[in-house]
Amino acid sequence: MFKFKIVIKHIIYWFINLLIKPSKEIQKNSLLLIRIDAIGDYVLFRNFIEILKNNNKFKAYKITLLGNIAWKNLSLELDNEYIDQFIWLDRDKFKSDLRYRYKKLKKFTAQGYEIILSPVYSREYFYADTIVKHITAIEKIGSRSDISNLNVWQKNNSDKYYTKLISAKKEIMFEFNRNKEFFEKLIEENINILKPKIYLNEKKLSFNLPQNYAILFIGASKSYKKWDIKKFAVVAKYLKDNYGYKIVLCGGVKDLKESKSFKQYFNGEYLDLVDKTTLIELLYVINKGNILISNETVAPHIAIALDMKDVFVIHNGLNLGRFAPYPQNLSENYHIICHPEIKKDLGDFAKLCNRYRFESNLNINEISEESVIEKLDKAL
Repeated sequence: MFKFKIVIKHIIYWFINLLIKPSKEIQKNSLLLIRIDAIGDYVLFRNFIEILKNNNKFKAYKITLLGNIAWKNLSLELDNEYIDQFIWLDRDKFKSDLRYRYKKLKKFTAQGYEIILSPVYSREYFYADTIVKHITAIEKIGSRSDISNLNVWQKNNSDKYYTKLISAKKEIMFEFNRNKEFFEKLIEENINILKPKIYLNEKKLSFNLPQNYAILFIGASKSYKKWDIKKFAVVAKYLKDNYGYKIVLCGGVKDLKESKSFKQYFNGEYLDLVDKTTLIELLYVINKGNILISNETVAPHIAIALDMKDVFVIHNGLNLGRFAPYPQNLSENYHIICHPEIKKDLGDFAKLCNRYRFESNLNINEISEESVIEKLDKAL
């Protein structure tokens, strides 16, 4: 039944594609930059927009960013000076709402560009690759890609949508360095950025923050990446009792159930900001915090980009080496707490990265509170 549904989806998407009639008119000195993956991916990518804009090869181009609406406010706040025009896509609706998919494809293809740039390493057939295929452009530049999000036949087919594919090392590489590799080959210059950076101006928030606080970020993109809220409460009590930290709880709308449960397990005052901050406000909450304890998700990337002193990440192993941990030369302030199965094989990190490259069946809740507290004590 599942395979049948996939076939039906393919047929419907194919029919929608037939209805799209791209404009043949190409705007002079125009560049379309496509990046529609998640918020964390964007944080690890966004510094290269400035590099692109200021490079001599592309300085004359008007840059249009086609981005994921999930990080719209973040991009408008941080990168507005480098982007001439923004176009936004709701990934969930693009996948499930056929009318929305048709309307967006029609809008995207209403103009042609001199250059289309799709720098994501793990390309997606029914998202960016489909968009690249249909928009008229003189040059279409993408990554050689791995097969994390593609079947072999999809990759072989969609490789043909591009006029140029930039090669990438086959070894597993931290995602910021992967982006750096792409843009260095694109502009044919070395890029002297060691890690993601976010610079903030002063901003008055609509709520008051305590002094000397630890942030517990309880959310994650998938349920299997979320550590049990009871365990977070144990760590929160330890931080309060032993280090005198106030506790600030953060997360999104999907974490409201856990935030309510936190009250049952944590005795004491704390500030609950779950689903109460915008992405921009979250930046300032993290920037003013002392430490962060988080699942492997967007919050640690933001914290490292803001130079937070200590960032502790609870990780079930998925995409090990690619999104976590940060290489030592990028940040010494990133502390990862892995599943016991991973800890016992840390001597062969490359082997571990290959094992958990595409999936991890390890239960994140088999990571104990004691192992997190041990890591805290060692760092603090």
